[in-house]
Amino acid sequence: MHIFITVLILIFMLGILIGCHEAGHLAVAKAYNVYCLEYSIGFGPKIFSHTRKGGETAFSLRALPLGGYVSMYSEGVELPFGKSVPKERCLEGVSHPKRAAIMGAGIMVNLFLAFFSTMIYATCFPSYYTAAYFDTGLTNEATFVTSSDQNTETAQALSFWVGGSLGGSKIDSDHTKLYVPFTAKDRNGNEIGYVVDDAATINGSSYCAVFQFASIVADNPLASQITFYAPDTGAFTNAYQTALGISQFPDTEKAYVLEEGDEVELHLTFIASDGYDVSPSREQFHSALGNKTTVRYTYVKNDKGNLALTSSDAVSILTYTYWAPFGQRLKQGCQYFTIFFTSIGLGLKSIFTFNFSNVGSVVAMGSVLATTSTEIGWGRTFFLYGGFLSLNLAILNLLPFPGLDGWQLLVTFLEGAFHKKINDRVKNIVSTIGIGLLLVFGVMIIIKDIVGLFIR
Repeated sequence: MHIFITVLILIFMLGILIGCHEAGHLAVAKAYNVYCLEYSIGFGPKIFSHTRKGGETAFSLRALPLGGYVSMYSEGVELPFGKSVPKERCLEGVSHPKRAAIMGAGIMVNLFLAFFSTMIYATCFPSYYTAAYFDTGLTNEATFVTSSDQNTETAQALSFWVGGSLGGSKIDSDHTKLYVPFTAKDRNGNEIGYVVDDAATINGSSYCAVFQFASIVADNPLASQITFYAPDTGAFTNAYQTALGISQFPDTEKAYVLEEGDEVELHLTFIASDGYDVSPSREQFHSALGNKTTVRYTYVKNDKGNLALTSSDAVSILTYTYWAPFGQRLKQGCQYFTIFFTSIGLGLKSIFTFNFSNVGSVVAMGSVLATTSTEIGWGRTFFLYGGFLSLNLAILNLLPFPGLDGWQLLVTFLEGAFHKKINDRVKNIVSTIGIGLLLVFGVMIIIKDIVGLFIR
């Protein structure tokens, strides 16, 4: 049920973005004195329409919220009964550059909103962090260097802040970190988690224990968030990795399914630091490396089927928030924006190569938002995905496909370049066919995603 509520929220977000897009067209059209008959959100049957007293534009809401339009006076468009408008106020009555500005205004509004929303996400919310890289003091040749050697390129290692208890003693959550030798990646190079123990055992057999976050804004019990993988027999460590204490890598295609009664043994390395926001020094890292604390679990099924502890040991991965310097937050916002471009580019590539398994509708996006909102809250989710959706609308409308703004821009360019007007009837027929194809494609993708919710 949560995902359907999220889809409704997503449709509301799209309505706002489409409304702003069409408002861009309307504002520039009116600035150039083009007569606008209707400003509509959605297609199909009219649900609501209002024209303010003395106004000339009807503001409408229609049944299918999959787009919108501004109806402008042009040849072939019927005016309201008894209304007379001079030809210089029709769309063809303005110059080609002005017409292009009107057609491109919605795209520019969406680009601005995409960047603005992304920068709000990056600058107006604190960052969540659970881990920090720190200098191990190892060169690439896997030898130790002194702290005073500032010019040596050194290795990096990962750590998590932890809290809880071990052996009946409380862990100092402000000064204790759990050492993680490397991140685990699947065969496609996607990061799937963090290896907390590459030599864990289940019933005496060797496995790699990988910690996978369920949320980044709440503390995570270590035991319940671990997946165990068989060692990758085809991967071998080099001298540098051996010096960091790595003995083997996980085979991420061979996960072990825990059963009730399984006995699990983890070997954890804890590193002291001067504070939760301070990376451990080289000396602290060197003194801790190789000193492991053994934690034993027995798998007991609870209502959720999670790994439960049978002792008083309770190690949790802790989450902290911080405000990065403003310049760094601006840089992060630009990085997010770049990632959005790359993601949308891959989506378009999927469409043009007919690989629709990588193309999602509002249902698929709703599923993503449902997960993300529980992790980072609706405020952050709204601005993050608001920026992403707005950029999607901008880039989609740039495509020269009939019914989209890119098509109108192409027609305007061709008419201006060749000084010859394309027949209005031809343009209307092609645009209608294009809109129809887009609607059919959209409905097909929605059906695919709805089916995917029930068939995994």
